[in-house]
Amino acid sequence: MKGYIEDEEFGKIYVELRRGMTSVRFSYHADGNLLMRAPLGATIAMLRDMIDLNREQLRAFPRPFEPEFQFGQIIECFRCKLVIEPTNPRPGYVKTMWEGDTLHVQAYPSTDLNEHTNKQFISDMVSHAMEYKAKQELLPYAQQVADELGLKPAGFEVGRGMRKLGHCTAKRVIQLSRNLMFLPEPLVRYIICHELAHLTHMNHSPQFHALCNQYTGGQEKALEKQLRNYHFPILK
Repeated sequence: MKGYIEDEEFGKIYVELRRGMTSVRFSYHADGNLLMRAPLGATIAMLRDMIDLNREQLRAFPRPFEPEFQFGQIIECFRCKLVIEPTNPRPGYVKTMWEGDTLHVQAYPSTDLNEHTNKQFISDMVSHAMEYKAKQELLPYAQQVADELGLKPAGFEVGRGMRKLGHCTAKRVIQLSRNLMFLPEPLVRYIICHELAHLTHMNHSPQFHALCNQYTGGQEKALEKQLRNYHFPILK
């Protein structure tokens, strides 16, 4: 069961009532509002009591990072960049266009780029546009890394995941998300090396990590930490 509660301090709080839950849990919804998961059968009065009981903790609850867009913004990407421009003459319409290594994102000048629906739409369009450049830049770079390490995967493909940035299939084909294009080159190389290590170990055993660490010049842990802390310039 899903719905929401209006709270004077936190505004709209989404609510999900779930069978089998015995306590309340809070997180953030995709649009930046709080999301409350509670036991099935909880009444509105009970839910409000739970919010009041957790109010102090919620005030200190860290908000997830969310990128901001603005006209004139330039975002550096892997071997390319994107520019957001107020040059599109049609209200409610967003256009992307490649010009060399620059992706032009054009929107109507009065568009609120950071309204959540608009931000998600722009993020999706930009991610889709990066698939073109990933085939040009990312796949040859991945092959170069494999050659340097003396490895022979069956091939490389462009994928679309945001949370799953790479995958090595049972047929030794390595899939690399188009969203790697938003990472700096050291992290792009790290993910490629991670997937190349799966050619030898199809798990995350100590042997796998030792090999991945070897492929990354002893920097596996440091690079993994950087990746965990990296803020993508688009919505996930």
